[in-house]
Amino acid sequence: MPVPWFHTGMPPSPRRSVLARLARELPIDSTVVLIVLIAALATGAGGMLVAANSQRPSAPPGSSPTAARPGAVSPSDANTRQPTATAWAIADPGDEPTATPAATPEPTLTPEPKPTSKPPQALTGYVWPLAGARMSSRFGARSDGFTVVDGQRVHDGLDLATWCGDHIRAAHAGTVLYAGRKFDPFLGYSTSLASFYSHFSNLNGFPIVVVIDDGNGYRSVYVHLSVSKVGAGDVVKAGETIGLEGATGHATGCHLHYGLIRMDGEWQAVAPEHVRLYPPAVRERVDPLLVLPLRDPDAPPKFLEKYGPPDRSGLPFDPPAPEPGGG
Repeated sequence: MPVPWFHTGMPPSPRRSVLARLARELPIDSTVVLIVLIAALATGAGGMLVAANSQRPSAPPGSSPTAARPGAVSPSDANTRQPTATAWAIADPGDEPTATPAATPEPTLTPEPKPTSKPPQALTGYVWPLAGARMSSRFGARSDGFTVVDGQRVHDGLDLATWCGDHIRAAHAGTVLYAGRKFDPFLGYSTSLASFYSHFSNLNGFPIVVVIDDGNGYRSVYVHLSVSKVGAGDVVKAGETIGLEGATGHATGCHLHYGLIRMDGEWQAVAPEHVRLYPPAVRERVDPLLVLPLRDPDAPPKFLEKYGPPDRSGLPFDPPAPEPGGG
């Protein structure tokens, strides 16, 4: 005789009562369904059980289960098929992006193209911009030089002097780019000069300058003129008057500062004390003595004494390097 539940101290389990009833009522071939129900009750999911009123037909004897075909829909799922999930590409875990982005590669610096202009020693067609002048300062190392080359400050032009009002001539045929006091944008700086000019409300203290494109990759610069005789766009010949000798700007007396710029040449540094106003670099400044005919009658007298009569062969003359303290 069964022991009453009150003797055991625990009432009969509802789950066991359900299982016992199912075991009595379900046919033998429903064992599989019974096992599933038992598993559901054992895991606590049996609070809401739905008993199947029909069972799947058994497979014919001797047949083997048919493998499910991709995309096939079973009869019982025909009306409850879940919507197809969107396909997403799943990357290999090793390819997942890290929290720290990859470092940006250093930009490849484009090398400065080689100059296409001729070297200064190969240039022709130049004449002295001031005939028979005294050379008061030469191109080369000087403590107050504007540019720095090989660690030395350099005076970037040739200072020639005769008298105030003497005729300044074009050293080479070309086209006038500018004549006046706001000349710096035509001198080959590495960046804009807008910031430079913003510091000055009046340019009267600046020199009068003429800048000429010599048509060979070089520009000639004529500084400290008292008067300019040409304007932008004028085409001039070598030896033609472009202005008068003066002392405008920072000058201790009337003279001409003649400079030559190779516009596709290397960059040269501006002296540190000037960088607070000027851009940091300028195009290559060239020694005018490399292009001017030293044995020409218009050359400074001491050069004539040293190098003899003028070269009348018509061939380019490659002048030797000047000695310190010359003319």
